[in-house]
Amino acid sequence: MKELTSNAAAVVGLVLSIIALGGYVLMAIQKIREPNNTQNKRLDALEKKVDRHSELFLNDLNRFEKMDAGNKIMQKCMLALLSHSIDGNDVDGMRTARKELNEYLINH
Repeated sequence: MKELTSNAAAVVGLVLSIIALGGYVLMAIQKIREPNNTQNKRLDALEKKVDRHSELFLNDLNRFEKMDAGNKIMQKCMLALLSHSIDGNDVDGMRTARKELNEYLINH
């Protein structure tokens, strides 16, 4: 009977040792993965930030393109006024410039 008790105690001790060893292995794996998880969280946050900046830059680009279109129309109008002021005969250019300016102001 003593032998059975001693064998059972040895088996229980072995099982407990394996469980404890498994726990330590699990903790070690978590410690090893921790820097990777932290890095992944930082990268996700940075990617979201870069996406937001890309969106803002695209909005700015669209706004600048609209401003450029408006500046071109205004320059054409000023050129038509200058031409008309110099020789007084460029009425068709004035009408064209007025039409372009009206279209720009209505559509934008």
